[in-house]
Amino acid sequence: MSFKARGLLAYMLSKPDNFRFYLDELVHHTTEGKDSIRAGMKELERLGYVKRYSVKDSRGKIMSWEIDIYECPSLHPELGFPVVENPTLITNDNIITNDKRFNKYIDFKNIQNPYFETYLKHFALKKNKQHMRITEEQYQSISERIDELHSFGVTSEEWEAEVRDHFEKLPKSNNGNIIAFLHAAPRRFDVGSYDKH
Repeated sequence: MSFKARGLLAYMLSKPDNFRFYLDELVHHTTEGKDSIRAGMKELERLGYVKRYSVKDSRGKIMSWEIDIYECPSLHPELGFPVVENPTLITNDNIITNDKRFNKYIDFKNIQNPYFETYLKHFALKKNKQHMRITEEQYQSISERIDELHSFGVTSEEWEAEVRDHFEKLPKSNNGNIIAFLHAAPRRFDVGSYDKH
C-alpha cells in the first residue's frame, strides 16, 4: 500500500462511526488534489479497505456514492471506482442504496450461530449499540469463515477469549465490524490462511 493510501485510510478511520465527509472535505485536509485523492481511494478499494455503493434515485439514476471503510481488507471488495459529478459521501458503516443486491440485510434475531452471537454480544457491550447491518452475502462469507475456524479446532471458549481481547484493545475509531475481525482470524488463532477469495 502506498504512503498516500495509508495516510488516507488512517485519517478516515480516525473519524467516529457514522461520520460523513465529502471528497472536497478530504482535499481540504491535505496538500493533495482531487485526482490524487481519487487515486488513493482507488488503491484502497482495490486492496479491499474500501467498498463502494451507488445511491440511486427512483428512476435508477446514480445520484452519489457511499463508501464503507475497513481497518482490515473486507471479504468481498467491490471493484471499480467510477468518477461521477456528484460529491462522494463517505461513512464508516451504514449502507444507503437502492441497489436491490445490497438491500437483503440479515435480521440478527434470526441467527442461531453461537460464535456470531458471542461476537454481537461483546460488540454491544463495547460499542453500546447494535452491530452495523450486513447483507445475506456478507453473512454467508462470515458463516463460512467461522465454519473454517471450527474445522481447525477453534473452540467456542477460544473464540470468546479472542473476541473479548479484541474488544478490550479496540480503538474507539474502529467500527468493530466482524468482517475485519475474521480477516485477521488466521493470525489470531494461529491456524494459517484459509482465504479462498
